[in-house]
Amino acid sequence: MTEPTSFSVDRSMAVPPGQIIETGYVPVEDVILACRDRMAVGDINTAYQKRLQLGDHQSWPPPRGHWRGDRFVVLDGRHEFVAALMLGQSHLFVAWPKEVKP
Repeated sequence: MTEPTSFSVDRSMAVPPGQIIETGYVPVEDVILACRDRMAVGDINTAYQKRLQLGDHQSWPPPRGHWRGDRFVVLDGRHEFVAALMLGQSHLFVAWPKEVKP
C-alpha cells in the first residue's frame, strides 16, 4: 500500500515517492464532496470572488481529491467547487494522485 498524498494548511501538497499528480477537467455533475460539514459563508464568498475574477480560467492549485468509480471526490477545495456551481460552470479543473508503475 502506498502512502496517501497529504495536504498542508497552505494548500501545498506532499507527494509520496512512487506517485505523480494528474490534472483534468471533470463535469460538475460527476463531482461529490468528501466533507459535507457546514462551510463559512465568508469562505465561499472569497472563493466565489476569486472564480469571478478568473472568468473562464481555472485556478492553481486546483481542488484535489480522488476517483471513486466514475465520480471525483473533492478532499480539498470544496469552497472552490461550490463557487464553480454558483457561477454555473460546467467543468471543474481538478488534481489527483496516481501511482507510477515501475
